Amino acid sequence: MIKVRDWSNYQSRSYDHDPNKFLVDFLKEHRVRTAIDLGCGSGNDSVNMVKSGIKVTAIDGQLNRNYILDRLNGDEKDRVSFIESTFEEVELPTADLVAAIFSLPFCERDCFETLWNKIYVSINEGGYFVGQLFGDRDDWNAVDYINTFTIEEVKRYLKKYKLITFEEVEYVREYNNKKWHLFNIAAQKV
Repeated sequence: MIKVRDWSNYQSRSYDHDPNKFLVDFLKEHRVRTAIDLGCGSGNDSVNMVKSGIKVTAIDGQLNRNYILDRLNGDEKDRVSFIESTFEEVELPTADLVAAIFSLPFCERDCFETLWNKIYVSINEGGYFVGQLFGDRDDWNAVDYINTFTIEEVKRYLKKYKLITFEEVEYVREYNNKKWHLFNIAAQKV
């Protein structure tokens, strides 16, 4: 059974955050016309991509369209569409880029492989995946609804891709002493 979690507090708190720097830097070097923002949350990355001229499909299980639409002008609004769906049930359109910024670890464990395969199929030939997976040394590795992976597992998931960026990041956040272990991934479908 799919557990529906309430993300509205997180979305509200993150509404005015900057878009993800890893994704922004990737888009400075790689041109895409269409993108999926998978797990778009408050829409900061969707808004940034639309304002950059990219046609975006914003997807979230708890979608707040106004968080995105309120920050776009009329022409920009024509470049965004929405799908409200959980990761476990989502049907993905095709796109040049699937951006999954800090979202995929929250897919139900027994549905992750299916979602990962859907992502690959949805990326146009020569297109890209950009996102993060959490490592097995992350403090959240003991949380039953969060996926964490060993480096070997992550590399196995990326076998069908050409790696552009693969960064293993590990640090302790000072203000709450939470240990982070994650993989920043930018990869091209070949």
